[in-house]
Formats: sequence, C-alpha cells, structure tokens
Amino acid sequence: MTETLHDRVADAVETVDREIEYITDERAAFDRFRARLSKVEPWTPATADGPATDAAGIGAGSAATGSAPALAAARSEPPVGTGLRTVRRAYRETVMAVPHFEAEYDDTLRANLAAECGADVAAQVVEGTRLTPPLYRALAAAADRAVDERSRFRRSLERERDSLTTVGDGLAACERRLDEIDAELDGADPERLGRLDERLADAEASCADLADERQRLVHGRPAVPLSGVDGVSLINFLYGDRERRCPGLAAVADCLGRVRDLRTRCLR
Repeated sequence: MTETLHDRVADAVETVDREIEYITDERAAFDRFRARLSKVEPWTPATADGPATDAAGIGAGSAATGSAPALAAARSEPPVGTGLRTVRRAYRETVMAVPHFEAEYDDTLRANLAAECGADVAAQVVEGTRLTPPLYRALAAAADRAVDERSRFRRSLERERDSLTTVGDGLAACERRLDEIDAELDGADPERLGRLDERLADAEASCADLADERQRLVHGRPAVPLSGVDGVSLINFLYGDRERRCPGLAAVADCLGRVRDLRTRCLR
C-alpha cells in the first residue's frame, strides 16, 4: 500500500506520543524518588557532651571511659553509609526502573545521576560514606527540578502533537481534493482545465497556510528543557535521526509540489 503524506505525519505523531509516554513515566519516577527521599534522615554529627562522633569512630578508649552521653549519642546514629545506600536503592528502584530506561539510556547509576544532578552530587552518592545535609538538599532540589522539567517538556510535546495533527488532517483533505482533480484532468477541455486550475489554486493556498503556521511553530520552539540535553531543539530531539528532520513541513512541501505539477498540466 502506497504511503500517503498523511501517513508520514501520523508516523511523526507516533514518535511524539512515545516521547510523551516516556516523559510521563520519568516524571512519575522522580516523584516517587522524591517521596522516598523525604523519608530518609540526613546524617548529622552527634553533639552530646563533646565533639562530633559517629558509631564507626568509637574506639576502645571511649568505651573504657564509659562516657554514657557519648555512647548514647553514638548508638543513636545510623551506621556509616546507611542513608546513601537507601538513596542509591531508591534511585535504582524508581528513576532507573522506568520501562524504557535500558533501551533509551542504559546508564550506570553514576552516569544517570551525573546527567540529572551533576557530576559532584553523583560522585558523593556513589563514592561517599554519609548523606550529609548539603547532599540531601542537592538531591531533593534535583528531583524537584526533574519533575518540573518533565512537566514543561510534556506541555511542549503536546503542542507539537496538536500541530502535527492539524497538519495531518489538512494534508488528508488536500490529498483527497488532488486525487479528484487528477482523475478529471485527462481529456478535459480548456474551459474545464481553467476551472480545475482554480480549484488547484485554492488547494495551493491551503497548503501554503499550513506551511506558514507550521514554520512559525517550529521556529518558536525553545530548546528541550531537560538536564543533560543542552541546547538541543525540540525538532532535532524528536526527528534528528530521520532523513527529513521536519516531517510536517516536508509533507506539506511535497503536497505543494504535487499541486504545482497538476497546475502545470492545466496549462497544456
């Protein structure tokens, strides 16, 4: 079956719909990670009766002195690395557990954290020993930012889908008109050809309007608002691996080409 211009635009819509699904899953995953992070207590040093200490730092000397406040404070602190282990597990079970993660990213924990939170935060989470308050705040801020970015990106994707749908519907109507005119061209007398050319002029104007509207939308798009995707336009993000990177405009251009070919036949 011959692929129509509408089919080509519909294929682009499928690409956008798939990205909307991905970004919705990721937003929900970061929401879940943020909720789990909120249940983790960041490490704070013990302050009872003396300098900061921790459970791993109590030696035989302190035990021998039998300082009850110091021992009590030490026992109240979680083991070294407990908070970070919880964070790492939560991140793997939420952000890195979305269905498309392996196919789209296939990152290590460190690489994905670096893309979303920055290299310094990633290094502290992977190699550190304690979930310090500054690290905790950085992770919380990064999770909140990831949710916000994906909410904004979803809105951009939905506008792109609506634009493509409008283009696709317009092209489908135009193709039907062109098919009808094409069938009437052979054997038409000069008067009939003139009337057909008028109809083609209307179709050409409709296609030009579609192209103008689509062009304005494409050029008005901001860069993709995602951490780790710096300065990439929405069009390149969605269609950069295609031979024709603006499928909507390309389909309209092909439709205009067909209109002009038919108008040329009317001049014979």
